[in-house]
Amino acid sequence: MKTVTQEYWAWKVQLAIAYAHNNSLREINLQTVADMLSVSKDNFSHKFSRLMGEPYARYVKRTRLEAGVGYLRHSNFSITEISEKCQYSNESFSKAIRGWFNTSPTGLRNREYMPAELYTLEQTRIATASQQDFPEHFNMENTVDCRLPACTLYYKILPSGNDPVKGMVVSMARYSRQLRDLIPELAMEDARIITGTLDVVPVTTYDRMMMYVGLLLPHTPANMMAHYRMLTAYQEAYGLVGREIEEGHYKKLKVPLSFADAGLPMYKFINANCRVGHFYMRTNHFFISLPEPSVSEIYIPV
Repeated sequence: MKTVTQEYWAWKVQLAIAYAHNNSLREINLQTVADMLSVSKDNFSHKFSRLMGEPYARYVKRTRLEAGVGYLRHSNFSITEISEKCQYSNESFSKAIRGWFNTSPTGLRNREYMPAELYTLEQTRIATASQQDFPEHFNMENTVDCRLPACTLYYKILPSGNDPVKGMVVSMARYSRQLRDLIPELAMEDARIITGTLDVVPVTTYDRMMMYVGLLLPHTPANMMAHYRMLTAYQEAYGLVGREIEEGHYKKLKVPLSFADAGLPMYKFINANCRVGHFYMRTNHFFISLPEPSVSEIYIPV
């Protein structure tokens, strides 16, 4: 594809991905998505498959199933509750799990490692040059309970080239700086620059992971004008899509590490503590806030 065409369709694909994540509890119709994007269904289907390596319908189905696996691994929801969250009946959820992982939901919940897990962790270690788990920082005694208000996350999926963590490390400074400059320009209050993955790590195979950087902006009266200006003047110009984040409780862990140094030990910390029941996640999406270049604040939804 020509550069202009590629950029055009990359933006449309990002919008379609955001729509899938924002409507994860609804049936998603391909024609509805194409109409929303003002493109033909056939053209959208072809371009999405070409850019993402799989049809849109398969992407939606896969992410729903992977979300279910994330809940199996890191929450204490029952299998029935998880099935309902991911638009499955108990029977169809069990069948889908067996088809993808050759075991039952209970078997998958009890498995020590996921099929993609060790490879993902090793690739992350290589991409970030991570050599330590920093147990002095990553322990339960250092966590504090907090509550975040309802927010909109304005985010951009980072380029990956099939090596998503390396892509995040390479491109983070550029995109986070753009977003950070918006905070004083739009007089935002309590805004956070955050990063994470849209996918359920490490259920998604490493090459399909999608890392993002975004601006988490609370829904408060002081930020009403900032939200309006983001939507009308900045969102499309900066290539950002939006996601609504409900208010909720979090475990917050502040560590004197960059996001690259904190990422791998963060996942190990979350996984280990969920597995032994020190806390359970109410959603699949933890994230890292970046208040300073050498400081990370980890938020785990509980």
